Amino acid sequence: MRPRLLLLATLLVASWAATARGAEKNTPIALAIVNPGGPDAGAEGKKLAAELALHVASTAGLSPKALEGAYFNQTAPAVAFLKKHKDAFVLGGLGVFLAQRKALRLMPLARLVGKSGSDEEFSVVVRRGRYNDLDGLRGKTMVGSVLAEDARYVDRFAFDGKLVSSKWFRCVPSDRPLSALRKLSKDEVDAVLLNRTQLEALKAMPLFEKLQVIHRSAPVPTVGLMMVATPRTRAVRDKVLQSVSKLCGTEKGAPVCRTYGITGFEPIDEDALGAAIAKYEGR
Repeated sequence: MRPRLLLLATLLVASWAATARGAEKNTPIALAIVNPGGPDAGAEGKKLAAELALHVASTAGLSPKALEGAYFNQTAPAVAFLKKHKDAFVLGGLGVFLAQRKALRLMPLARLVGKSGSDEEFSVVVRRGRYNDLDGLRGKTMVGSVLAEDARYVDRFAFDGKLVSSKWFRCVPSDRPLSALRKLSKDEVDAVLLNRTQLEALKAMPLFEKLQVIHRSAPVPTVGLMMVATPRTRAVRDKVLQSVSKLCGTEKGAPVCRTYGITGFEPIDEDALGAAIAKYEGR
């Protein structure tokens, strides 16, 4: 009797496993927009992500329900989502990639390209004539959406590893860079940390006449599209990459590209980010 029970149990376990695998195959692959410090888009962000997922699936030749969109402007909830949705593509930056590369098994697929090329640059802006360098800002208040990024990424790329921002400044992450700059012009904060897109926008504003740049980072490589490396994402990788590479020229993709201040995506592999990985990990 016992051998029969053992055989029955084995068959049931095999059946449950097959059912689980079948359900997993029917679960949509996630397409997550992760933009730390970006706008808190709420329902509009969810709608944008859902429409983008549908668009990418359609142009990639996949089922309309093959991709599930999600939008995050904070890293922690994005990571929690990706740990539950293990099959996923991510529209996110270098800070997200470097901080979560090992934990989530991320693989870079494409880098961001903007009007000034494919490199990022970070700048510290102050009220004109008030401070001359970063030494003068020690203990002062610094604001910026960039400060919502991974702290090690900010320290090693925005400040070239020469200081620990959380100890050098009073850091205040903000999802409203324009508001931060207006406060800076009124001496309500001491400095604002900007990315390249934000600085270019500032230079076109009359407000820039009251401000000055006292620090620029070295050029920073970018990444814009990555995937959690699983059999399911590998199977559709080329189709999704081809679709995203054309994204900025489409009606549905243009709003996402404007969010990142970019004009397109260029395919890359992990070797292209070797130096950045080494710099982040301290090798």
